Amino acid sequence: MKLLAILLASSIYFFTASSALAFYDPRSVPNNKVGVHILAPSEVEKAASLVNTNSGDWGYVTIPIQPSDRDKVKWQKFMDDCRRLHLIPIVRITTIPQGGTWAQGEDTDLVDFANFLSSLSWPVENRYIVLFNEVNSAAEWGGTVDPSTYTAIVENAAKIFKERNKDFFLLGPALDDALPNSTSSMSAARYLQEMSVADPYVWTYFDGWASHAYPNPGFAAPPRIGAYPGVTSYKTEMARLNLADKPIFITETGWDQTAVTGTRLASYWASAWKIWNNDKNVVAVTPFVLSGGDQFSKLSLVKTDGSWSESGNDILGLAKSAGSPHINTAPAPTPLTANTEVQNSWITPFFKASRALLKVENIFRFLFGLPEVQTISLAGNTISVEVATTPSQWEQGLSDRTSLAADAGMLFRFPYEHIPLFWMKNMHFPLDMVWIDNDVVVDITPNVPVSTNADLPTYSPHTPVNTVLEVNAGYAAAHKITIGTKLIAN
Repeated sequence: MKLLAILLASSIYFFTASSALAFYDPRSVPNNKVGVHILAPSEVEKAASLVNTNSGDWGYVTIPIQPSDRDKVKWQKFMDDCRRLHLIPIVRITTIPQGGTWAQGEDTDLVDFANFLSSLSWPVENRYIVLFNEVNSAAEWGGTVDPSTYTAIVENAAKIFKERNKDFFLLGPALDDALPNSTSSMSAARYLQEMSVADPYVWTYFDGWASHAYPNPGFAAPPRIGAYPGVTSYKTEMARLNLADKPIFITETGWDQTAVTGTRLASYWASAWKIWNNDKNVVAVTPFVLSGGDQFSKLSLVKTDGSWSESGNDILGLAKSAGSPHINTAPAPTPLTANTEVQNSWITPFFKASRALLKVENIFRFLFGLPEVQTISLAGNTISVEVATTPSQWEQGLSDRTSLAADAGMLFRFPYEHIPLFWMKNMHFPLDMVWIDNDVVVDITPNVPVSTNADLPTYSPHTPVNTVLEVNAGYAAAHKITIGTKLIAN
């Protein structure tokens, strides 16, 4: 296996990686801005009947996904349904609900979400991701308001998601513009300012701007340009930060249908859509919510009996356009299957009998630019490893070899802790990957198979590491190497 990408220091990584981003600008193609926010994958049929009517095609659908809901079959069906129905998904990652609040986000959430979402076949090339929800509310962030932690997570997301797939398109911060400064909330203006203080480059980590442009106060104000908070809140946010134009995704908006009704409500929707349609930067508007049940009945576009609400009918009647997004033509990722075949014919290192001879061998290895050889112990097992310590050695790894000796391996040593990304390009035998941090095993990926698929799967640990050991598939289980096992350099 070889290392696909190594995370460098934060600022260096972002500015080198940003020039290689492969997603397309959604403003550069014909686009149907009409969308809707749904709460479950089963609602896609109803969503399509709303956003793709009246000459509409390829509208948008925003949907949340929780860490406990990463069901591959369920979510691949959702992606397939979106492709069939011509819907562009915007996936909002969430944390775990904890009674009346939601847990604070963690970097490990990002790794798990990135691994899971990159394993799905999306309908269009751009993979739109909203990084959490209204984090200026303590109820949405573990009972606290912490812009510096959220900023750090955004920075890491720019690394973690892009490492796994270059088409991820990160959106944020989707704040609640109506919140005051209090013990349980922070105004959007202050929150954005504190994000800038925490990291002046934070806005470069977002590929687009996600806004909750509700017509406040009371979800009942008329649609006016420049009113804050209001249906163009994003304009005020970006002006305050002096940000360059970014694609705007209004992932939540809508009127309280008990406060605004009849012709006034219809005129509000028509006026708002005119404002959004005339704004070249607005890419998508997904009103909240398609079907909100009793909890969100005032905003729901569908009544509990399945018929359209007033707002639903108003949006249904809007004139729409045909979008033409870049369709994802890449083959679906190949499901991983266990392969425990062990191949043992790799040439044993020249000298293994003594430390003196090993030093002689390493002198020749140094002259030829080959990795140094040393012996290590794991769970009482002695392994002869080549130690990869340079970018070229990390990149080459064990690629192009036909086999590996039974008691041999490759040890990747990094100068920092991070989430590395490996793949099986040009590999001819299966592997176990042992993820190690500060000489302690923290994760194991067993039986990684050889793949000939053009779209190769990638592999990462669940937590940052500074060392990775590659051995023959099945070695870790056979030799009782487990999480917590200590690596000893001999």
